Amino acid sequence: MALAKTPAAADVRHLFSGAIRVGWNDFSLPAVGERFDNDDGTSRQDELARCQPGEMIHLVREPHNRHDPGAVALITERGVCVGYLGRERAQWIGSKIDRGYDARAIIERIKGRGLAGSPLGLVIRLNLDPHMADEPELPAKPAPRRMVA
Repeated sequence: MALAKTPAAADVRHLFSGAIRVGWNDFSLPAVGERFDNDDGTSRQDELARCQPGEMIHLVREPHNRHDPGAVALITERGVCVGYLGRERAQWIGSKIDRGYDARAIIERIKGRGLAGSPLGLVIRLNLDPHMADEPELPAKPAPRRMVA
């Protein structure tokens, strides 16, 4: 049966309607909650300011999260939470992690960098594969657009 005709495929497709699909299991996903500070007092905004594209992000299930037991935290290599996957995506991706899928992510870009006073946001590149051999990769930069008058 083709993927497009299964009810499950239709359910999953809407979760990634805003995601950019690169490879079979590569997705560009925005984070949520980047503006809040962590319970331990660390600033997600300060940590995002230190981050660079290509850095690894760990996806960590938080079953005891008081706001959402299905939460998936996004943790930098320095051990600081910089946000979460959105609730619907966390449910789907979290269930894959629970079943042994190797979910790896890197920072694709930091939104708002270069805009004075703007809060920073995070977009991750996620690779979700039960037997993944490769790390996720940053997408190729598109050619610059030329404005035509």
